[in-house]
Amino acid sequence: MTQTPASQLDADLDMEARRVLDALQPRRRARPRLAEPLREAVDREVATPFGPVMAWRLDPWGSSATAPATLLVHGWEDDNCLWAPLIDACIEVGRPIVALDLPGHGFSLAEDCSIGRAAAAIRAVAETMGPIDSVVGHSFGCPALTRALADGLGARRAVLIATPLPSAKATGSGWVRAQEALGVSDAALERAKAMAVEREAIFPPFDYPVLAAAMTAKALFIHSIDDEDCTPDSSRTLADAWPGAGLMWVDGLGHRRLAQDPATLQRVVEFLEG
Repeated sequence: MTQTPASQLDADLDMEARRVLDALQPRRRARPRLAEPLREAVDREVATPFGPVMAWRLDPWGSSATAPATLLVHGWEDDNCLWAPLIDACIEVGRPIVALDLPGHGFSLAEDCSIGRAAAAIRAVAETMGPIDSVVGHSFGCPALTRALADGLGARRAVLIATPLPSAKATGSGWVRAQEALGVSDAALERAKAMAVEREAIFPPFDYPVLAAAMTAKALFIHSIDDEDCTPDSSRTLADAWPGAGLMWVDGLGHRRLAQDPATLQRVVEFLEG
């Protein structure tokens, strides 16, 4: 019986592993979409170390483009449209906003989206379209924002809505789902995890509660207790770690509607303006 050379087996394993990593990337919408308020905004393709991302800046009431703005960061497989109600609420009080589509999302051409790469994109947008005095994140956007703050993004206030509590290790149900969907071997799954760790080794170690404990921005965590995508305990854990952070509970708004609820957004704007 002819045996397959070890080099070929390694190549096949690498190919399977890359399929797993590709499956863990965000799925793009067939057609990118733009929040209605951003049709009046200045748009710009911002270069990052990992590819370009699209960003928009809106300065209401004829305010200067150098006025401090709030940076809005959406979650996984979402886009700038999440923030349409909050953008309107900020416009009403004359607050400038900057929004972006994260890598692998919306109009952004950059493909690979990890917490480290998302944080790098956030910092690049802030440097290009700032100044930024506050940030608002939803879901995946929350750890990405926290990583960006730890890496030097300056902001005096941060709102973190429906945050997850990601692990620094390559574990989790997403890996299992990808393996089952693709039918790859256990060896390929382990190779994919090793590749993911190696790929992210260029970034500082990520431990969300440890980063939270070192934050200086005043923070408000908001979570709906019926959120089935990100457990409310995540916000409790992080608010306890973040010095001086506030924690606001709501009910009946789930995971995404929370970021568009008028009463919740009124509290967000009040916090940003405080």
